[in-house]
Amino acid sequence: MNIATLEIENVKPAAWRTGYILRPEYRTLKDSMADYGWLSPILVRKADYTIIDGFFRWQLASTDKKVAKKVGNQIPVILVDCDEVDAMIMHVRMNRSKGQPMAKALSRLVKRIEFTKKYEERDLQNLLGMSYEEFNVLLTGSLLKTRKLKEYKYSKAWVPVEVAPEGATVSGSISIERPPTPDQ
Repeated sequence: MNIATLEIENVKPAAWRTGYILRPEYRTLKDSMADYGWLSPILVRKADYTIIDGFFRWQLASTDKKVAKKVGNQIPVILVDCDEVDAMIMHVRMNRSKGQPMAKALSRLVKRIEFTKKYEERDLQNLLGMSYEEFNVLLTGSLLKTRKLKEYKYSKAWVPVEVAPEGATVSGSISIERPPTPDQ
């Protein structure tokens, strides 16, 4: 593993990122970085220093004063020599392994990757580690329209908080944290 360092301002977030982190986990990450600094490098595309994995660590180092004081202006990175399509595939795989991709953003990214025609659909499905049904739902954008919605076990990121059985009522007050939009 060849770890390099880059200045924070030279690293940029990917416009196509699909991950999100809820406030409690974000605070835990923030506290961890403020206490210990960098514990692992972020993955960055060598050609243009776009973040493949590690956006929230970069964001904290860039914006939080306590974290910035601890980590300084240098970021440990692993430079990955790949084109943008393979960077997107790596991003999907990394985020799926953590269990937190945003379904709509993931659908847009799968469509974008497929549009390049760099890989055949079956090969792309295998590269992303997806079943045919899951890949098809993302590719068609029919996240809620699929007939097998009740039969398939989707991760928490797939279930929109607005979905409830018809006629269902909620008693008491509940607080639901929504994932951020991809722009946040």
